[in-house]
Amino acid sequence: MAHTESPPTWTQRLLRYGTGALILALLAGALVILNRWLEQYSVADIRQALDRITGVQLLAASAAAAVSYWLLTLYDLLALRHLRRPLPYRWVAFTAFTSYAFSHSLGFASIIGATVRYRLYAPHGLGGVEVAQVTLFVVTTFMLGLATVMPVVMLIDPTALKALHVPPGSATLLGLAALAILVAYAVGGFWLRRPLRMFGHAIAFPRPSIALRQLLLGLCDLSLAALVLYLCLPPSDAVSYADVLVAFGLALVAGIISHVPGGLGVFDAIVLVSLTPAMPGNDVMAGLLVFRLIYYLAPLVIAGLMFGGVEAFQARRRIGGLSRGISAAISPAVPLVLAACIFITGAFLLFSRATPEETLPAPFDATALPLVEMSHFTGSVAGVLLILLAHAVQRRLHAAWVLSLVLLATGCVSALLKGGDWPEAIVPGLIFLALLPARKEFHRRGNILRNPLTPSWFIATGVALASAFWLGLFSYKHIAFSDELWWHFTLHGDASRFLRASVAVGVIALGAALAHLVSAASRDPEEREEKSAAPLSAARRTD
Repeated sequence: MAHTESPPTWTQRLLRYGTGALILALLAGALVILNRWLEQYSVADIRQALDRITGVQLLAASAAAAVSYWLLTLYDLLALRHLRRPLPYRWVAFTAFTSYAFSHSLGFASIIGATVRYRLYAPHGLGGVEVAQVTLFVVTTFMLGLATVMPVVMLIDPTALKALHVPPGSATLLGLAALAILVAYAVGGFWLRRPLRMFGHAIAFPRPSIALRQLLLGLCDLSLAALVLYLCLPPSDAVSYADVLVAFGLALVAGIISHVPGGLGVFDAIVLVSLTPAMPGNDVMAGLLVFRLIYYLAPLVIAGLMFGGVEAFQARRRIGGLSRGISAAISPAVPLVLAACIFITGAFLLFSRATPEETLPAPFDATALPLVEMSHFTGSVAGVLLILLAHAVQRRLHAAWVLSLVLLATGCVSALLKGGDWPEAIVPGLIFLALLPARKEFHRRGNILRNPLTPSWFIATGVALASAFWLGLFSYKHIAFSDELWWHFTLHGDASRFLRASVAVGVIALGAALAHLVSAASRDPEEREEKSAAPLSAARRTD
């Protein structure tokens, strides 16, 4: 008799989504902190701070980010060496880059990273337990790096913890104590030679040579990531690299604890609170914005384009054995990568519509008002629909693939109608080109509404919508919202357009939520019926 998995009860669903609601509440608290600390600044102030960031800084930050991601590939390489399961470096690098591009942007590193690794490592002989051990090793290496950075900073510059009001003498003692614990971990392999038993599986403790490499690798990686943030900040003598390193480490810890995807809001609030005593808040926010573009968005878009490029190359008739091998390896992860890219693109469209237009081209006058209004409204609607469709793209639904193409094209055209804003049109245009050749990956037929949001997608969707709405409120906080604002149609009436688009986005999101609830409620009786019919069918087969 085949075992039939019972559907989750309403209590289990309430627990899952209640946890998501708690995470969203933490995000709301972080947004309140951001709003309080940025009360005296405006979007114009942040744009002025962005203008002070030089091209040399951007190139240096991009180079540091590239080296940081290269070091991340060594995490997996070291983990496989620890397990004595060597694989070709090109596969390890591709898998590591993809998993980190996902987990950095969407959060849930232990879940998303393990999923991507299993899909890409399984064809090369790694089982589920081994992939779980690789993920555990990678997460441990990251946490060790985080634990190593702070003691090193405490010893080199004890005054770097002034934001936490820790005296220099106490900081030095804490640093020495933490380093002693890390040294104990590094040499623990001399005594813990026998594997540890966890959940019925044997897990070998890292050998001293492996443990030392873990500490060094984690330290270098996090130091480089903090360097990216430091280089993204407008030039200032008031904030040192050590100050940024401490703020970065604290913000990472808070982001991990909160489980908010990408640490959005929580990470930014901690960095803002830590650095604003020495640097204006608009400078800090400008640096955080550029940091997220370089360290989060750019790798995710690159990963999506890599997958789309391989899919396009695979579609050609003349294809070599090497490209066939690459396609076979990455094909299972294509929908997941593209789903993340589509989600980020939807959030990007919402964020761009939540901020006022700085200038419009000279030919634009009152006759172009309908184009501007239509561009703003359709771009916002396309953004929220892309966010809601992303989970269906991950499930390889053909209808979701078609609708995503239409919405990406709509987002691209709407940006061009808004005074030829080609920089904004690039993002949906590139994702459109990456999604187009992946037609064969989306072969499943079915109703999109019959695939409800999982808790992780539910949280990510709530984070994106709440952040976009907060960004709009922050952008137009100097404007008094009133009934007349609803019917205010002018070429520079961005606040009115944001208000009308926000209502449309809210209605669409609420409608999608109700549709999923109705679908889930109607599916429960069917699942119970199938569950009760399964034993009868099995009994007939045995007869």
